[in-house]
Amino acid sequence: MESHESFMRNRSASVLGRNDILEQIKEHIVSVGVDKALLLLGGPGTGKSSIMARVADVSVEKAISRDIPGSPDQGWHVFYHFVGAIPGSPDLEACLKRLLKELNIINESKMPKDLETTCQVACSALSNPNTKPVIIIIDALNQFDESKESTVLNWLPVKLAPQVRCVFSMIDDTPQHKTLKSRSSKPVELFVTPLDMESRKAIVVESLGKYNKKLDEEQMTSLLSKESSQNPLWLSIACEELRVYGLFEKLTKKIKSFPDGLLSLLESVLSRFEDESGGQLVVATLCLLECSKTGLLERELLMILGNPKNITPSKDVKKIKSDQTIKNPLAASNWARVYRVLKPFLRPFGDSGEGRLDFYHRSLSKAVRAKYFKQDSWKNIWWHTVLAKYFETIENMDRQSEEYPYHLTKCDDKEKLREYLKQWRVFHHFYHPEFSGELLAFWRTVGDKSELFDCYTESLENMNNNPNVDREEISLHYEKVARVVMQSGDVDRCFNLLQSALALEDELGAKPMRMMQLYNVAATMHNERLTLHDFITKAMMPDLKECISFRRKAIRISEQLTERSEKYKYERAFSLMKLAFNLKTWFVLKGDNNLSAQEGFDLGVESLKEAKELYEELGDKGHVAECMMNEGLLLGEVDQEGALEIYRKAEVICIQTYGEVSVLSSRMFTNIAILLEEMNNYDEAYTYFKNGLSSKIQVFGDDHPQTGRLKRVLQEPAYQRLARQEQQQNQQR
Repeated sequence: MESHESFMRNRSASVLGRNDILEQIKEHIVSVGVDKALLLLGGPGTGKSSIMARVADVSVEKAISRDIPGSPDQGWHVFYHFVGAIPGSPDLEACLKRLLKELNIINESKMPKDLETTCQVACSALSNPNTKPVIIIIDALNQFDESKESTVLNWLPVKLAPQVRCVFSMIDDTPQHKTLKSRSSKPVELFVTPLDMESRKAIVVESLGKYNKKLDEEQMTSLLSKESSQNPLWLSIACEELRVYGLFEKLTKKIKSFPDGLLSLLESVLSRFEDESGGQLVVATLCLLECSKTGLLERELLMILGNPKNITPSKDVKKIKSDQTIKNPLAASNWARVYRVLKPFLRPFGDSGEGRLDFYHRSLSKAVRAKYFKQDSWKNIWWHTVLAKYFETIENMDRQSEEYPYHLTKCDDKEKLREYLKQWRVFHHFYHPEFSGELLAFWRTVGDKSELFDCYTESLENMNNNPNVDREEISLHYEKVARVVMQSGDVDRCFNLLQSALALEDELGAKPMRMMQLYNVAATMHNERLTLHDFITKAMMPDLKECISFRRKAIRISEQLTERSEKYKYERAFSLMKLAFNLKTWFVLKGDNNLSAQEGFDLGVESLKEAKELYEELGDKGHVAECMMNEGLLLGEVDQEGALEIYRKAEVICIQTYGEVSVLSSRMFTNIAILLEEMNNYDEAYTYFKNGLSSKIQVFGDDHPQTGRLKRVLQEPAYQRLARQEQQQNQQR
């Protein structure tokens, strides 16, 4: 957050000639009845980031002093994010989680497991009228890491809640811009216009005046007559070129030589760098920064550049010195010459000046790629290999995990990537009990999910056969690998791994906390297999029986535990709610001799009652609504009118908590529609199916299987007839 603030302060310091645009953005923020985002559009270098930084800076100041109308009681919260400004900022999931934390929507106990789930929660929050007033300012929306979610923007609802304002900047005609334009509720578009002559002149005077330099009238006219001088970045770069130019008598000629076009000017600047300040050393620095994933620390650059064999590319990557452990950094005098010329075009992340170096603007990145990679694509592999060789040897796990597997992927070195991912320290770094997204993504690069299973199984066997390894540690490793295998979609082979963990825990005395955790994992694994069935059939009974059995074992153990922390309450309530959901299926399938259908039904009711009480203690209204919905599902098997009454109450709480666009709302609408259909109330069922479809499209996307299911339902003859009637009524109005 501090780095975003530093970027905001730096970029907002001087914004010339943009008062009209700033005023229009202000009007959008303070207007009443705004339910769509404002898009600030323009090409590279047109000054979008500076405008967004100024908007963020002023909004923060006004929010603190309560000068923004519309929320006198709570005041406005201002969230700002500059994509590409700091390491990790292009990560959409991290950005949305930061937003949701600041809005108190999630915490460590209620953390979405992956990007898809995070987008669903964000979409719900931004459409919910109970979300606290917030102004969301995101610069360079089109530069988030490429993914379906960052392109289709399913985290952004079609209709924003009344107290939510969104201002985004992006290059026009990018996929993100096209996505938003194609929506039924179109965004407000505001194009960054070319700088007027007065503003251009002010930029030149200010830029050169810092160094006690100025242009005469003829030179100023010559510079501003260039068509590209209407672009703030082109003009700033031109001023920097004039500042360092040493021949005053030839300054006019220098101005006339500036090419029109931002990339053309930048490429000419890069040529000057080569001629004046170190030749291939400058080129190597630029190429290394361009190929790095998140920028490079100065000391990292010095160590890489200190090896002469790293500097000159060759098609034979074997020439890269394999031993990067020799610590011979680039001489300070050589680096000083390179850094002096590049400094105006680089930014260190943070205020200290000691952070990671990267390009000040992405246009320089494009210019480097056009000049040094376009004709010789093999150089891309060379520089990624150089970086991979360096990061292979460093001890800092955070930096290594950021860069090393990324470069192996770019080099298509699957063997080294496999060996890296096999290391336990790497596994633990990327592991997450709910969803190990990065780890799984790297394994998909290596091969299919069987490779993941085979590699970790071999490592587990080696660990198990080593008498020096603590048995508790081995059990934990089996559990974690079992979870990751399940997360990969390999729901059959994860059981053997979990059985090994359970056997080890029996040897160790079956400690209650560990057994409870493992029983819950086992129940989740069986539940994963249940989700593969399209319909409720007897074929589900083996997994359903095991799922219920393991869940009940875990719940019984949790009753013995003396700890009653908030985390404990969440885990117990969640287990009880999941058990009740499975017991509904058990009731439909008529139970068995060990647990009759009626006993299962009664246990489900009891479980939901306790779960609801725990969630009420925790103040978690959303899960209270979910418990009530599951109660309606269960009761619907024996008392449809009673179930509908419970559904209605749950619906009110759900919409109050999440709004109409959320995962739970979409499930709520669908379940109510199904019950109404079973009660032959097709008219009302049609309305709920429509609401469910609208919610699912916004939460899951148009091509999601759950969305498709509701589309097929609404194509059935009874609902098509109601759709035609509705259309006729609308035409008559």
